[in-house]
Amino acid sequence: MGKMRRAIRRWDLLPPGSSVVLGISGGVDSLVMLRLVAEHARTVSPPIRLLGLHVTLDARGTTPGLPDHVLRWAEGFGVEVRSVPPRFDTMEKVPESCFRCARIRRRTLLETADGLGFRRVALGHHADDVVETWLMGLFFSGSPDVLPPSRGYFDGAITVVRPLYELRAGEIRRMGRICGVPVVENACPLDGSTSRETVRRVLGALGREERLVRRNLFWQVVRRLEEAPVTSGDCGTVSRE
Repeated sequence: MGKMRRAIRRWDLLPPGSSVVLGISGGVDSLVMLRLVAEHARTVSPPIRLLGLHVTLDARGTTPGLPDHVLRWAEGFGVEVRSVPPRFDTMEKVPESCFRCARIRRRTLLETADGLGFRRVALGHHADDVVETWLMGLFFSGSPDVLPPSRGYFDGAITVVRPLYELRAGEIRRMGRICGVPVVENACPLDGSTSRETVRRVLGALGREERLVRRNLFWQVVRRLEEAPVTSGDCGTVSRE
């Protein structure tokens, strides 16, 4: 909880009185985020308004919503979680890649949040995601890709924030076990065979040095952001209707 609050203060991610959509995939990262943000939201004044959204999409195409027991678990912390269908900008019905799937889900979250009057969308990315994304860009496109703690969309009307930015994946998994988070199994057929998994294997080959390398790369990204902040982004064709 301390690392999340430090990130919130450092980058002003969740101001008191803000309205925040939580992007809920059903994995441990997003559900731990829901648990921690819900607790944080109750400690500030004016309180933060929260709503969870789950986009029903993976590489198989449109998927069922989250199980009822996950929805009841979230309601126990005062957070309603709604399922929303994906908003495609082409005739495709199945994403062509993980990149396309993530782009469609992000755009759906942002457009839905905008339509409901929410001005912030929180995603469950953490420090290890930051490092892996940086290396994925370097390995596969020749340019490191920076995943910032916050980024504006729709000319700043919506801001994507990442409250777990400074937490490690292992820390989040431990929190999930301690808190009894009802993680939903990832049934996507591409799970385990992505570019991110390739980067993880490369880092894993470092053995005992992996932790130090990940930490150094993460703070290098943070220093780069402090020198040249990322202020806006693109999520494809969008609608403000």
